[in-house]
Amino acid sequence: MIILLLCGVLANQIAAYVGEEIILESDVSENMILLASDPSAREMFTTTEEMRDYVLDQLIAQKLLLNEAEKESVVVTDEEIDAIVEQSLNEVKARYPSEADFMHDLEKSGITLEELKQYNAEVWRTQLVTRRLIEKKTGSKITISPIAMQRFYEENKDSIAVRPDRVKLAHILVIIRPSEAEQRKAFEKAVDVYKLLLAGGDFGVLAQEFSDDRGTKSRGGMMGRIQRGETLEEFEGVVFGLKPGVVSQPFQTRLGYHIVEVLNKGEDWVLARQILIAVEVTRADTLRFEERAQRYIDQIESGADFDSLANTVSDDPNIDLGEIPITVLTPPLDTVVENLDVGELSEPMMTPYGLHQIYVRERISEEPLSFEDLRDQIYQYLYRQEQQKYSAELIADLEQSIFIKRFPREF
Repeated sequence: MIILLLCGVLANQIAAYVGEEIILESDVSENMILLASDPSAREMFTTTEEMRDYVLDQLIAQKLLLNEAEKESVVVTDEEIDAIVEQSLNEVKARYPSEADFMHDLEKSGITLEELKQYNAEVWRTQLVTRRLIEKKTGSKITISPIAMQRFYEENKDSIAVRPDRVKLAHILVIIRPSEAEQRKAFEKAVDVYKLLLAGGDFGVLAQEFSDDRGTKSRGGMMGRIQRGETLEEFEGVVFGLKPGVVSQPFQTRLGYHIVEVLNKGEDWVLARQILIAVEVTRADTLRFEERAQRYIDQIESGADFDSLANTVSDDPNIDLGEIPITVLTPPLDTVVENLDVGELSEPMMTPYGLHQIYVRERISEEPLSFEDLRDQIYQYLYRQEQQKYSAELIADLEQSIFIKRFPREF
């Protein structure tokens, strides 16, 4: 409901003045949509106006802190930002079975890896600059004593001093591959499109008509500038070898068959557009791989070694999922794990990446945590609490020193 109400916001309406700077209603709306995507955050507000007021206050505070950081010569180097962006990007990639799957999702979203990095760099620079300013202004005022830490532990140990039930999991991921007949069908379609191009067909028109790449189809296949290392290795192996103005013959990657035209290129980049003919995975293909997954269960039940089997058949070389608290498992994984004994392999589950089978290595029961186990976490928690208090005071002082005017939203 909140997101629907946001659709009527005027993009160029001014939401607030902060000194000589402005905050647009479109900035507020974008942040409200991001906030509304988090179910726990939505519960904080009973009306859209409450959420808007909260978001606007946060954006005003951000501008105040960034202005103060500039006065205080608080800087963050490009090298620091690059390292953080790379680390955060690697963490996102780790959630995918392979880098190819990550790149496929990115292509479907309609943005390039370079655009994603630039966006993340702006976000992290803002966060790091404001964090350092607050640390500079408040750090010397904060003292967390051992007595305060011990008192916090004693008052809260019933709720915090427990390591919950955990489970050590591994998995087998099998990517469902299309049959030779479907691959041949897709190849023949790609050849037909290529012949239309050779006969003088317009690349952009044919891309809109035939391409299966939803991220570029509506743009006539335009992929934009591609940096070396951003896309699939087998894709770049062909594309970076093309001269500007040349259209490739159909070539295959794990995504399907590509026809690519390079429009311009540099030493480590190309400007290109493509027509992608995807290879359809049929129900028969799925059944074939489900039968194979069932054989893996039979092998484990007959005493086969899971690691040997998984390392042989899994399309994800990282078969271990790690030690996971039971309480953080989400459907359908929570139910699957609940019904598995140690040493059992689950029935296959269909996911966007293929067929997953879960293997339980070990179950670990709930256990108490001592003060020493939690000392560092308690210190960090209490430090952040004090820092938030001083940050609020700093923002309140800054608000008194600069002209701020908020405007109600107009529909």
